[in-house]
Amino acid sequence: MSDVCVIKCASCGADMVFAPEKGALYCPYCDSVRKIDKLPAHKRNYYEERSQCEVVEARDVYVCPNCSGEVVVDDFATTSKCPFCGATNIVKKESIHGLRPDSVLPFALSKAMALEAGRKWINKKFYASSKFKKNVNENNVSGLYFPSFAFSSDSVSEYEGRLGEYYYVTVRVGGETRRERRIRWFSVSGTHVQFFSDRIVEASKQLKQEELEKILPYDVESSEGYRSEYLAGFSAERYDTDISDCFSVAKVQMEKEIKDAILSKYSYDVVGDLRVRTEYPTIAFNHTLLPLWVCGYKHGDKTYRFIVNGRTGKSTGKYPLSVPKVLSTVVLGLGALAGIVVAILINLGYIG
Repeated sequence: MSDVCVIKCASCGADMVFAPEKGALYCPYCDSVRKIDKLPAHKRNYYEERSQCEVVEARDVYVCPNCSGEVVVDDFATTSKCPFCGATNIVKKESIHGLRPDSVLPFALSKAMALEAGRKWINKKFYASSKFKKNVNENNVSGLYFPSFAFSSDSVSEYEGRLGEYYYVTVRVGGETRRERRIRWFSVSGTHVQFFSDRIVEASKQLKQEELEKILPYDVESSEGYRSEYLAGFSAERYDTDISDCFSVAKVQMEKEIKDAILSKYSYDVVGDLRVRTEYPTIAFNHTLLPLWVCGYKHGDKTYRFIVNGRTGKSTGKYPLSVPKVLSTVVLGLGALAGIVVAILINLGYIG
């Protein structure tokens, strides 16, 4: 059994790719379309299966089934383009080191649609370089499935603390009366139960959680059981971050929401202290591949990139600044500041 597979068109024998706008495999040579049979996605038990999620580094050589050439698959890659025939070789699920993907959320936006969404985003950035805006094109854009863990969990929190409400009193000081604000403190304690569903944490060092947060949400409830056909024509990565570290990221998010939910139960003006101890009795997770369009651009001696959610088109990233626009803003700002200073001096009588 070969370690990689190329999806061939039954009509002409060419390599097929997954076409987001069709939701199916497509042959760019003869326009044949092949539907993909859907599989149900499933979740794993975190406490029972996290030991299977260790990060395994491996650099393997696969034989391309299209031309028999040897293909080196780098660490954490699940697809590789054959340098000899150009075929997109998809590493079979059973050949992937570490935890296998449970599901995949297919691309819904084509490259053209993603490029349009990215251009709309960058065109709203006034200080972005005009040259950068003009040179963003489909040659800079590539589709990537990035690994993530989606956590769902119960939580039971015991809490205690001290909250305060403002009240005012009238006091007499030095023969004058005035109102003073004071705080009436009261103790709180109790139990808070909350359920969290599909909290997404990136599991690739190539994508920062802060970047991911800016292009959420992903409709992970629409994920399907992993099928390699969805990867045809795209790049994909394996996770390179330990699942325990990923859940720690999710916990930070959940614990903030738990604290906010507890405080929402009370009427208060200030928090003196709030201690919360939370346990997560049941944690389910899903190792899923999520779609991302990436646009890289070299400007001067620096490389910039922006990313586009492959389902919604929501975009974020970094871009080169237009020096003339920045300088003009600074000059205008200094001019306005100078005008204010002159007006103040006139008002004070220093300038006649």
